[in-house]
Amino acid sequence: MNLLFLAPQAARKRAVAVETRRALDDGHRVVLIAEAGVNREGWDLDPRVDVEWLQANAIDAGEPRATAIFARRLPLGLLRRVGRGPLRGPADKAARRWKRKVTGPLDANRRRATEAMRERHRLERVHARVQAVQPDWLVLCESSAIELAAEFVPELLDAHPETRTTFAYEPFPGGDRDR
Repeated sequence: MNLLFLAPQAARKRAVAVETRRALDDGHRVVLIAEAGVNREGWDLDPRVDVEWLQANAIDAGEPRATAIFARRLPLGLLRRVGRGPLRGPADKAARRWKRKVTGPLDANRRRATEAMRERHRLERVHARVQAVQPDWLVLCESSAIELAAEFVPELLDAHPETRTTFAYEPFPGGDRDR
């Protein structure tokens, strides 16, 4: 059987490594889709596992240069300079207010845009890999996998109704090798 393990946040590394190893030992072909991020170490995966690292955490919605200069560097730099003298208190207060009213909303918008780009990237990569692998068994390893799978599993099950979907790899009695 073709097994596809989906771990888009890489929250349960040790459990996924053990389950993929057990599936390989039972004679299945295993594909793992996971987020690498900065913590690629710690997986301890069997070398036979076909791994696709999503790399979504590397995506960042950049800030336009003009915004960085005119909303951050110039005003805050000017307030920092003024704050070196006798106007330290009012300058610090003005800087805090500027950060709260101007740069805070800019940062919030940038975080939302970054998260939207990351989610779109994850969904596109996972959907493409699911289409390529055509899994017989889909293992959703964590809650974020369930959220991500809600986008493509109904379509997958309509096309392949015999596809098994579980939250962990558990061999069923009666054997799965012939299936």
